[in-house]
Amino acid sequence: MARGLTVEKVVAAAVELADEQGIAAVSMATVAKRCGFTTMALYRHVSGKDELVQRMLGEGLGMCPAFAIDDWRTGLERWAREMLAAIFRHPWVIDVPIAGMLGTVEQLSWLDRGLETLAGTPLSEDAKAQLVLLVNGYVFWSARLAFQVPEELETPMIPEGFDLSALPALRRAFEAGVFSDDSPMEEIFDYGLQRVLDGIGAALETA
Repeated sequence: MARGLTVEKVVAAAVELADEQGIAAVSMATVAKRCGFTTMALYRHVSGKDELVQRMLGEGLGMCPAFAIDDWRTGLERWAREMLAAIFRHPWVIDVPIAGMLGTVEQLSWLDRGLETLAGTPLSEDAKAQLVLLVNGYVFWSARLAFQVPEELETPMIPEGFDLSALPALRRAFEAGVFSDDSPMEEIFDYGLQRVLDGIGAALETA
């Protein structure tokens, strides 16, 4: 093995590169250059980019933090907010392709903790998993909107003068200023999160 090079150093260099330039900047060659080694030296520590990205994702999310779960709603809300905070520390995690497998202990720790928030409910294990993934999806979509939609759009979402007469519902929303809403991201996130949790509450009433 390359003297002085470890898998931890490889992953740290890749995370540093992604923090600076985004996940698209990460390749075996660019990480090797950041580490000061040849590209072939990296293959002695990771099998390829897929494994490297999975390890990066684990490092980026970190282990799910411990917190008290007084009831399912406050527990799941805290879980969602902790995940959003982790994503904000490393925004590139939203661009990691879904591989269909949770490949790191860190990812598994988040799923485990999410399921734990619903452990005292009458929901089936299948329903618990689906609802945790629902909240997870909401968190990631909110982060994507926060990072990928500019605060100041150069052009309006709906072109000025566009004829909305054939789209009455959209026209009413447009005239109400929906697409020029400048509410803080936290306020928008909280509104949507509470509606998702309301839906889970409704599911619990019929479980």
